[in-house]
Amino acid sequence: MGIYPPSDTWGMSCDPLIEIHGVSVVKGTATLLHDIDLTIGYGEKIVILGPNGSGKSSLIKTMVGENRHDASVDDSYVKLRGTKLWNLFDLRQAFGLVSSDLQTDLSRDMDCLDAVLSGFFGSIGTNRSQELTGEMEEVAMKALASVGSQHLAHRRVYTLSTGEARRVLMARALVNAPEALILDEPMNSLDLTGKHLVRQAIRSLAKEGRALVLVTHDPSDIVPEIDRVVMVKDGTIFKDGGLELLNEENLTRLYGVPIRLGNMEGRYFAWSLD
Repeated sequence: MGIYPPSDTWGMSCDPLIEIHGVSVVKGTATLLHDIDLTIGYGEKIVILGPNGSGKSSLIKTMVGENRHDASVDDSYVKLRGTKLWNLFDLRQAFGLVSSDLQTDLSRDMDCLDAVLSGFFGSIGTNRSQELTGEMEEVAMKALASVGSQHLAHRRVYTLSTGEARRVLMARALVNAPEALILDEPMNSLDLTGKHLVRQAIRSLAKEGRALVLVTHDPSDIVPEIDRVVMVKDGTIFKDGGLELLNEENLTRLYGVPIRLGNMEGRYFAWSLD
């Protein structure tokens, strides 16, 4: 057990980590996703970029099994490691998810070490029915250290700043040694200090062998380690390719307003024209 499995375990399969083909997601009268084709391989560093309401979070929820796609569409599927049949254990091994929804759920009276340990069980905090071992605590502490937060282990979660809580969530996502870490809008509601610390943690994690999927509405969140851009607009994949897609023409079409783009020391900055 450990947050870092042997390096040769990642990418052993010849199949992609996740493969989505011809997928649409409908809830009530709303079409959240339409005809999505997306493949993510082992070790890829990807940003899923788009405005609020474009379908980014719906796409992530489809990847991790929270959203069920319209199976009546011929030849539509979501494959995990090459198979359409997978369970909760497979998902925990494949994806570690960090989201605002999960952060809200974890805002309870527990210490941060318990919050991280709960990742082993997919629960919100730990309880007496769960068998915790010294090895699990060691892995949890290593996970906290990997995001620069071991000093928070015995702090109560409700006393944390938003940025501190976000890093604890990252540690929680790491304890199952996932093959991909999904960060859904990790910079939301953070001040400059919080963004700096979370960005440091993201960059550190991006240098590991696992895949990283950064989901954001803001190009300034993109770290230099990212090398693939998936743009989502109106529930579809608008563009998918390398960093050359990050240009003013594409961003203007993506956001629907005139956009200017700057780059300084590997960091992107985008703003709209009045």
